[in-house]
Amino acid sequence: MHLGINLWPQNSSWQNLREHALLVDQLGFDSLWVWDHFYSINGDLHRPNLEGWQLQAAYAALTEHVRIGCLVSGVTHRHPAVLANMATTLDNISNGRAILGIGAAWNALEHNAYGIDLGTPGERSRRFAEAAKIIRQLVDGKRVTHSGTYYDLVNAEVLVRPVQERLPIMIGGGGEQKTLRTTARYADMWHGYGTMDQMAHKLDVLRKHCADVGRDFSEIAPFGGKWVVIRDDPADAKRVLERIAKHHGMTSPPEPFIGRPDEIAEKIGAYAKVGVKGFIVAFAEPFDTETIERLGKEVRPRLKEIVTETTAAVSR
Repeated sequence: MHLGINLWPQNSSWQNLREHALLVDQLGFDSLWVWDHFYSINGDLHRPNLEGWQLQAAYAALTEHVRIGCLVSGVTHRHPAVLANMATTLDNISNGRAILGIGAAWNALEHNAYGIDLGTPGERSRRFAEAAKIIRQLVDGKRVTHSGTYYDLVNAEVLVRPVQERLPIMIGGGGEQKTLRTTARYADMWHGYGTMDQMAHKLDVLRKHCADVGRDFSEIAPFGGKWVVIRDDPADAKRVLERIAKHHGMTSPPEPFIGRPDEIAEKIGAYAKVGVKGFIVAFAEPFDTETIERLGKEVRPRLKEIVTETTAAVSR
């Protein structure tokens, strides 16, 4: 199973993010993620948040192995042709390690403050579908002329070509009627949150959309995610979460998987039973270095065994 790390850029410093990005790369994780927000989104919202695309470029230049992506970029923040250019440039900086994460956007506070039109839920879904179509065509090297409800392009091209033969697009969001249909049409990866049962349901919906649009469901890698705290003593884990909540002004701490490495591997690995191919673990300041290290050194080997066993059982 693909195992990624999402380092929250809110209430942090470049120095701390840099240090932990390098650690993630050194430990052999598969991917490193940012998010695309301008304000903090958890706890006290009026606190600083480092801009995600600048971070991605910096991570790409610093690291050597880990894939770099955004979980996810709101298409309202940038014109889709501009975003496609940014993604192919990132792929060159990283020598073919970029993942383009996109979503419809949701944060009304940021949009209102910056004068960016967010729109109704229906408008967001329609605009996202239109933007995703344009982005897919441009990163794939097509010349695009498009006259739509939200965007107009005339012979548009992205002339910086990606290093990868196909730059993967990840779509984030669980809207069953619109977002998952857009995923079926244009994405290589899908990211959602939820229990195993919830993820299984979403994947059934996505599978139906794939059939409707003539897409092979196996071409899309589903990803889940959650917080994780690895400690031998649950009281130590509780203290980790209390420090994080205090630092960000949260009314309550995150709800993670808590346990020893074998327990965490079992909890993450169980998602493979419903078809999840990747899992992204979130961390925020003060970054839990112990958990990151134990995930890399102790959980990943056991997780690989569990997924192999699950795959073998399913194939029998």
